[in-house]
Amino acid sequence: MPTTWAGSIGVASAIVAAVTLGAGVTVLLAQRRAIRGTTLVGPWWWALAAVIAWSAAEVITSLLAVEQVGLLAPWRLAAMVLSLCPAVSLIGAKRPQHAAWNFVVLALWCILALPAAENALLHPGQKLVIGDASGWLLWILILLGPINFVPTRFWLASLLVAVGQSLALSTHLPLFARPLIAQAEVAGLALCGLGIISAAIAARRKTIAVNPYDVLWLDFRDSFGLFWSLRVQERINAAATQRNWNLELAWGGFVLKPDAPAKDGDFDPALRTALKGLLRRFVSHDWMAQRLEASQLL
Repeated sequence: MPTTWAGSIGVASAIVAAVTLGAGVTVLLAQRRAIRGTTLVGPWWWALAAVIAWSAAEVITSLLAVEQVGLLAPWRLAAMVLSLCPAVSLIGAKRPQHAAWNFVVLALWCILALPAAENALLHPGQKLVIGDASGWLLWILILLGPINFVPTRFWLASLLVAVGQSLALSTHLPLFARPLIAQAEVAGLALCGLGIISAAIAARRKTIAVNPYDVLWLDFRDSFGLFWSLRVQERINAAATQRNWNLELAWGGFVLKPDAPAKDGDFDPALRTALKGLLRRFVSHDWMAQRLEASQLL
C-alpha cells in the first residue's frame, strides 16, 4: 500500500511537471515576438532554459524509485537555481553590454550549481548540503524579482515566482533549512509556471494614458522593472533641470514641475529626443513606434 501510494504521488507530480513544461514553453514562445528587438531576449532565453531543465528534472525524479531520488538531487538543484538567472540577466539588459552580460549570468549559475556538481562527482548518493553563504545568496537572488517588479503590472507574477523558488529551495535556505511542504520542488515549479502565465496575461493588458509618451514610459517601466526605470527617470529629470523643461518624469508618467507654467502644444522636442535616445539602449525603434500612436511623433 505505501508503495502504491508513493507511486501515485510520483505519477501526479510527473503530470504536474509535464503540464508546467508544456504551458511554460507555450507561453514563452507566444511572447517571443513581443520582445523582438529588445534586450529582453537574453532573460527570455534564460527563462526558457529554466522551464525546460527544471520541469524535465521533476518529471524524471517523480518517476524514479525512492532510493534513486538522491542520485538525481544534484541535477535537480542545478536545474532549480537556473530559474534565478532571468532576473540576474535583466540587470545587464542594456546595450551594448547586454550580450556579454550573459557570460556573467552563466558564471553565476556555475557558482550556484557548484555544490551540486561536487556532490554528483565526489559524493554521489550522499545528502546534498550547501554552505550558509550560498544559502543567503539564494535568498538575495530570489528577492531580486519582487524588488524589481512589485511596483509594476507584473507584481503578481514576480511574487508567484519568488514563492515558488522559496518553496523549491527551502531545504537549502537559511531560516528554513527543511522542506516546507510535501513535494515542495514540484509545488514550487507549478507556482513558477503560474507566474509565467500571470505575466503573459498582464502583458496583454492595454496601457492607458492621455499622452503617448506616457504609454511609452509605462510599458518600458513595467517591462524592465524598478532598477532600469529609476535610472532612466534620473537621467530624464537631470536633463529637465539642466534645460529648464517644465515637465519631469514621475513613476506614473510625465507631470508638470511644481510652480511650472503649463505650455500649449506637444512635449518639448528635446525631451522626446532625450527619452527615445535613452530607451534605444533597451528597445528598438519599432517597439517605440508601436506605442506612440501617431507616427509623426517619431
